[in-house]
Amino acid sequence: MTAETPTPISVRLIWRLRDLLWQHRRRVLILFLILAFGFWLGSGLYTIDNGESAALLRFGALVDDAVSPGLHFRFPLGIDEVHKKRTGEVFRAEVVGDWEPRLSLVSGDENLITVATTVQYRILRLGRYLYSTDDARAVVQQTVRAELLEAAAGLGVDDLLTSAKAGVQQQILSRSQEHFDTYGLGIGLVSVNLQAVDPPVEAEGAFRAVVDARADAARGVSMARSRADRRLGLARGTAAKILAEAEAAADRRRQQARGAAQRFQDLLAEKRRSPELTYADLYVRATQEALEPTRLVILPPGDASHLDLNLRDR
Repeated sequence: MTAETPTPISVRLIWRLRDLLWQHRRRVLILFLILAFGFWLGSGLYTIDNGESAALLRFGALVDDAVSPGLHFRFPLGIDEVHKKRTGEVFRAEVVGDWEPRLSLVSGDENLITVATTVQYRILRLGRYLYSTDDARAVVQQTVRAELLEAAAGLGVDDLLTSAKAGVQQQILSRSQEHFDTYGLGIGLVSVNLQAVDPPVEAEGAFRAVVDARADAARGVSMARSRADRRLGLARGTAAKILAEAEAAADRRRQQARGAAQRFQDLLAEKRRSPELTYADLYVRATQEALEPTRLVILPPGDASHLDLNLRDR
C-alpha cells in the first residue's frame, strides 16, 4: 500500500474560498453589483474650476451650454460628454486687410485711409461658442470688419483722423454685439480699438501738411480769441470803473440836493417864526460871501474913534 501525496495548503484555501463563495453566491453577486454601480457613479463626477465653463452633451446633443463652476454629475460610458474651456479669459483678434496687416477703407468723401484694428472679446455661453459656428474667431473678425467699412463710409476723412474715432469705436462695438446676439455665438465684445488711422503712404505728406495748416489756423484763432477776451476784459473793467464813478457822483449830487432842500426847509420854517431876524441873517451871510476876500469890521453907530486902519492879519 502506497501513501497518498498530501494536498498543498494554498489549494485547500482556494477550494475552501470557492465553496464559501458558492454557498453565499447571492450575497456576493449583490455586493459586486453595488460596488460596480458605485464605481460607475463615481466615474460620472466632475468639477468645473473658477473662471471655467463647460458644455454638456448627451448622445451628441447639446444639453447645457454653460455649466457653472462646482461639482457636477454626468452619465459615464459615453452617454454624456463634457467640454471645458476658460471663459474668464479675454481673447484678442486683429481685423486685417486681404493682402496686408492693415485694413484699407474709403471714407465718405472718397479718401483712402488704412486702419489697424484690434478686438477683445470673451465667451459668455460656451456651448453656443463651440457649436454655433465652425470658427467663431473668424466670425468676430468679419463682423467687425463689415461694421468698420460701413462706419467709415458715413464719415469724412478728417473726422476719422481726428474727432470721430471714439464714436466709431462705440458704434462698431454696439452693432457688432447685436449681430453676435442674433447669430447666437455666445460671445461678448469687450472693446474695439482703432489703434492707428493713417492716410496711405503716397499721400501721407499732403495729409500732414493739411493737418499742420489746420493746427496753425486753430492756434491763430485761439490766440485771437485770447487777445479779444483780454481786451474785452479790460474794456469791461474800464466801463465798470466809469459806471461806478458816475454812480458815486450821482449819489453825491443827490445827497447835496437833499441837503440843500433840507436847509431851505429849515430856513423857511425859521422865516415863518421870525421874518425880520431871518432877513437880517440872510443879509449878513450874503455880505460875508460877497466880501469874503476882505476883512469886515462892524462898529456901533457913531463910534469911529477906535477904528483900526491896519486891517491886515498879523
